[in-house]
Amino acid sequence: MVSYLTPSSSPASLAQLDYSDQTWDRPWHLARGQITTAERMPSALLARTREPAPWARQERPDLLSATTADPLTGRETTLADLLRDRLNNDGFLVVHHGRIVAETYTNGLREDDLHVVHSCSKTLTTMMVGIAISEGRVDPTAQVSDLISELAESPSWEGVTVQHVLDMASGHDTEEHYENADSMYWRYADAVGYYGAADEGAGVLEFVRTELTRRAAPPSTVFNYASYLTNLLPIMLERAYGVSAPQLFEERIYRHLGAERDALVNLDRFGRSIVEGQVNLTLRDFGRWAWLLVNEGRNLDGEQVLPTSWVEEAFRADPARRQAFAASEYAEMLPGAEYHNQGWLIDPGRPVLAMLGIHGQFAFLDPQRRLMMAGLSSFPEQANALLMATMQTAWASVNQTLFPPSA
Repeated sequence: MVSYLTPSSSPASLAQLDYSDQTWDRPWHLARGQITTAERMPSALLARTREPAPWARQERPDLLSATTADPLTGRETTLADLLRDRLNNDGFLVVHHGRIVAETYTNGLREDDLHVVHSCSKTLTTMMVGIAISEGRVDPTAQVSDLISELAESPSWEGVTVQHVLDMASGHDTEEHYENADSMYWRYADAVGYYGAADEGAGVLEFVRTELTRRAAPPSTVFNYASYLTNLLPIMLERAYGVSAPQLFEERIYRHLGAERDALVNLDRFGRSIVEGQVNLTLRDFGRWAWLLVNEGRNLDGEQVLPTSWVEEAFRADPARRQAFAASEYAEMLPGAEYHNQGWLIDPGRPVLAMLGIHGQFAFLDPQRRLMMAGLSSFPEQANALLMATMQTAWASVNQTLFPPSA
């Protein structure tokens, strides 16, 4: 049963280190700030409700000792050193054919810590939308303003469907530039309570209603990453099922994972789920949830949790989406990529999907190779080119070790 927690606030004793609810994401504070979101924000606790499903193990020490090139210096380094020195990695998990082949914890992270996975939350929680579609509760072609009447007053929502939101292609005039203090993102951060003040802020729905009011392009024509859109999905789910989104996430997905610990979903002050970035999990439980997309929707015990149709659709390439992505500011960062159902299709030649979150959170999913990599990190900036290059280098290193090119 879902339970709800009120924020406890950061310990006053940390004030001497200049740590508080307002400074938790400074680079030198991230190692603590990312495992203590419940201090700052209201939260829903998703109960695991069953005995953990154990991972089989087949350790591959050669993965971490494999040599690769540091994308910054061009010098040879090991994967372990790259993760530590360039990514500021907290935890790294590699699963191949359902067996853990590598697992590391650094930077103070422990096996039982709940680490916020940031925008990987998008892909994880959107799996419930896939269940709702398969059950006929949500129609991906339905207009968002028909499902969320609060948006109907704005002409900018005319013709915007659930699928447009899932693909971040609503056509709204919006942006998410973490490096710019005047970005819409920072107004959003205040609105949902990323920095405490739980009794203030507009909340996720009011932010979208008042900020996303102008159209920049026709829906589906341009990919435009806007986390604010994702938070509409749990509202749709709640109105379709008549129960809270955290209850749906717990009953329909989380309790079936065989998780080792309960999970947290942070909320705004109105109790609405912030699923664009605020799911908190242990590293292995993050892996259990992500593994559903590698394992045809099945958990470690073989139970079907997700519809196979949703999993297959997650990896389906589409020329129109690729064109929309090519028209975006992300085109140079990930050439040939697509964004679909809140996931990044990053390899135009193969069905490979990535979950990506600020500060270096990721899951790399390759169902053909039965391979998953999951990472929790404290990279000092939200996002930049070096972060993306480092993650890609790490993924390539593991692939080259596990699947060496033929002689």
